[in-house]
Amino acid sequence: MNTFKGFIRSSSVYFQIFLLIGLALFGAGLLGAMGFFACQTFFGVSFTDVQQFMADPTLNGAVAPLKMLQIFSSIGLFLLPAMVFSQLFSPQPETFLRLKNTVSWPIGVSILLLIIVFTPITDALTWLNHQIHLPEFLASFEHNARMATENTQALLGTFLRMETFLDFAYNLFLLAILPAVAEEFFFRGVVQELLIRHTQRTHLSIWVTALAFALMHGQIFALVPLLVLGALLGYLKQWTGSLWASIIGHFVNNGLIVVVMYFFAQDLSDLDGLSTPQISYLLGGIVLAAGIIFYLFRNRSTPYLADEDLIDEKNEADDYDGM
Repeated sequence: MNTFKGFIRSSSVYFQIFLLIGLALFGAGLLGAMGFFACQTFFGVSFTDVQQFMADPTLNGAVAPLKMLQIFSSIGLFLLPAMVFSQLFSPQPETFLRLKNTVSWPIGVSILLLIIVFTPITDALTWLNHQIHLPEFLASFEHNARMATENTQALLGTFLRMETFLDFAYNLFLLAILPAVAEEFFFRGVVQELLIRHTQRTHLSIWVTALAFALMHGQIFALVPLLVLGALLGYLKQWTGSLWASIIGHFVNNGLIVVVMYFFAQDLSDLDGLSTPQISYLLGGIVLAAGIIFYLFRNRSTPYLADEDLIDEKNEADDYDGM
């Protein structure tokens, strides 16, 4: 392992997280500029137009540029920094990110079913989070936070308007595939891995990462369901020893919204339209989810070593020396 990688690897977790954040800010700035240039080139919109579209995504001509900006944003803010950091940090980036470990069909199907049956739990948590009211002295903050959540949901609702199958396929990529890969690389692949390595406290690391994941979405009044979902994805990655497990779970969670919106025309992006959870529906989801979680826990893989990527490098070097 070269000196530079050794320096980064032996640095404190604070420096490593600082480096990751720096890469994320750089990536967001670089890809954001590229995204704006692409919007200007393909759609003929100005920077002022983009600002207006972001303030009101219902404006005519707003959807296509905003979707393109979303693609550049996901890559620049999450995927690119995670890939660069893993290259700088480890001699075996794929092993560090847990991409070499695959997920068996039974486990993959179990994850698919888990996310589906987890839906009533997520709905209940979303409803509960939406009922929370802050103290009077935080009224201004609460108002702004609710507005931010509603604006995000409005943008999602605008994105989810689909008239053709091509619209459906594009949204499946934009809202399910790309976020699943980019955000999982960043949060479960890098952040959670770094915290576990340095704290040796798996549960704490998973929940801290989940909190960062939830806060990143900027929706205070959707924080609880995002926190629980982030923790669930963290445990899926940890139990299977594979980042593909959390990617699958994330994709299914986001993809369900796109599928339901396209095939059943039910708007799942409207928080105000949430009804009081049905107890039977919720209890059924809890029982089924608990059963699947128990199955995944019982069939979890052997805990991987923190420095497994160094072991892989040493084994490759030994094999080369023995030739």
